[in-house]
Amino acid sequence: MRQATILTLLVAAMMSVALFFLKYEVNGLESELNALNRAIVADRELIHVLEAEWSHLNNSGRLKALAERHLNLRPTEPAQLRSAGELLLGEVAVTVPASAKRQAQ
Repeated sequence: MRQATILTLLVAAMMSVALFFLKYEVNGLESELNALNRAIVADRELIHVLEAEWSHLNNSGRLKALAERHLNLRPTEPAQLRSAGELLLGEVAVTVPASAKRQAQ
């Protein structure tokens, strides 16, 4: 009976030590989980801000104004249009419209 008591106390001591280490490991994992959750929330907020910025940058009115200001685009002239057959045969010489010549000078 004395051996059974000593064995029981030894097993209880080992379980206590194992439980002690397990408790601190769980606390460490919980703090890591909380840090990851905070990072997820911060990333979601950043994504929200980036989506709002993307929406602003792709505003059609803003893009139209920028294109008019910086690109100097002109309407296509009939002399610039060719059919697919003409392009494939290579019969068409490249011509520069008169308005483009005036703009370049």
